[in-house]
Amino acid sequence: MDHESLKERTIAQQEERQKDYLVGYLGDKVSIDNLDLVLKTNFKEAFDPAKLAIRYTPLLSYYDYIVGDISADQLRLKGFYKDDRQAVATDSKIFTFEDYLYEYVNFGAPYFILENLTPRERPVHKNRHHRRRRPASNHPGKDKEQTASKAHEQHKPASPANKNRHRRSNHKKTTNNNSNRHQFTIKEKS
Repeated sequence: MDHESLKERTIAQQEERQKDYLVGYLGDKVSIDNLDLVLKTNFKEAFDPAKLAIRYTPLLSYYDYIVGDISADQLRLKGFYKDDRQAVATDSKIFTFEDYLYEYVNFGAPYFILENLTPRERPVHKNRHHRRRRPASNHPGKDKEQTASKAHEQHKPASPANKNRHRRSNHKKTTNNNSNRHQFTIKEKS
């Protein structure tokens, strides 16, 4: 795909988004996607309803604040939660906005902050547990004795040469007639 066709495609997508998300703007009241927003900060007149319509995504409706900054004539949007919100990452709370501004936004770049008066609740997915895979020997329906014998065959004891390689000088091996366990002594530094 050449540069010109990519540019035409991008413009067509932006026009489509602008039609999908109409922005109402009167004073400091803003509405988009059935959300009631208040323009709290508009540094260097950064807020542009047309750019917001192009860049808006419904994922931003879950946040208490929407921050937009402009760099190279492009709007970037990021969501933040109120400080008293529970179970959210600390760097997603609005008190970290200044850190975000210093770390990710060009110095002196125009930005705005919209407060979402009606944030939507995130849907709860019941079956989204991260489960560990069980080893093959624990799968139901397999013969436990068969899998145990296979595991025993795969584990072969190390040769005496390899055992000595791992032994350290401050460890002593003692053998009793009853057991072949290692005993370790701790030497104090002198």
